[in-house]
Amino acid sequence: MVCGVALSLPAVAEVNLAGKTVEFVIPFSEKGGSAKWANFFAPLMSQALPGNPTVIVKYMPGAGSTKGANWFQKQKNGDGTVVFGTSGSTHFPYLLGDKRVKYEIKDWIPVMATGT
Repeated sequence: MVCGVALSLPAVAEVNLAGKTVEFVIPFSEKGGSAKWANFFAPLMSQALPGNPTVIVKYMPGAGSTKGANWFQKQKNGDGTVVFGTSGSTHFPYLLGDKRVKYEIKDWIPVMATGT
């Protein structure tokens, strides 16, 4: 699993998320392994991010993860308050040219990677 932040996140040293809420978006349902993974890492992310923001897990299942990935691509604030948890289920449709894909993985900035 990989987490990414959309587009132009400033350098970590410049970011202070104190008092903010970070949405950790998972493109799967709240019942699967990705949900367990996200709920395990959410409090650790809160501790690790500058300012120790509240991290909430938001589920956005649909279309084999492309629904959530398409939504994430549209988030343009770049302030670090939206993080996307992705996996091969998101990368393969992109790599195979799936017509449902409206996202560009090259625009995303990886912030964490874990084994599954």
